[in-house]
Amino acid sequence: MTPVGLLLEVGSTAVPGLIGKEDIDFALIVPADQFVVARADLDKSFQRDGQQLSNFQYQGYVLPSKFDAAVQLTIRGSKFDTFQNFVSKMRRSPSLRRAYNKLKLEWDGKPMDEYRVAKRKFIEDVL
Repeated sequence: MTPVGLLLEVGSTAVPGLIGKEDIDFALIVPADQFVVARADLDKSFQRDGQQLSNFQYQGYVLPSKFDAAVQLTIRGSKFDTFQNFVSKMRRSPSLRRAYNKLKLEWDGKPMDEYRVAKRKFIEDVL
C-alpha cells in the first residue's frame, strides 16, 4: 500500500523575506496508521538524519542533492505536526519574520546545537 500524506515546503525558503542557509526543508505529514509504511518507504531511498529526532512519530531524512535538502516525516495531529502552523504564522506576520531573522543573525557563526535550542524556543513561543 502506498502511504497517503501531505508534502509541504516548510523551511525558511517557504516564507518570503526569511533569511535562510541555502537549504530546503520539506515535511511529509501522514496519518498515524501510515507512519511505519511511509518511514519504511523513505528508508529505501534516503538516509536518516542522525542529528534529528527519531521515534514512532517523527523521522528526519537527508536528501541526496547538490544542495542541503531534508524531509521531516511526522504524523498528522501529533505533537510534531507543527510545520504548517508555524509557516502560516510566519507568512502572516512581518514582526515575527523580523524577530526570526534577528535570531538567525544573532546566532550566525555560533554553535549549531545552541542555535537549534534558541530556534526551538522561538518556534514554541510562536505556536
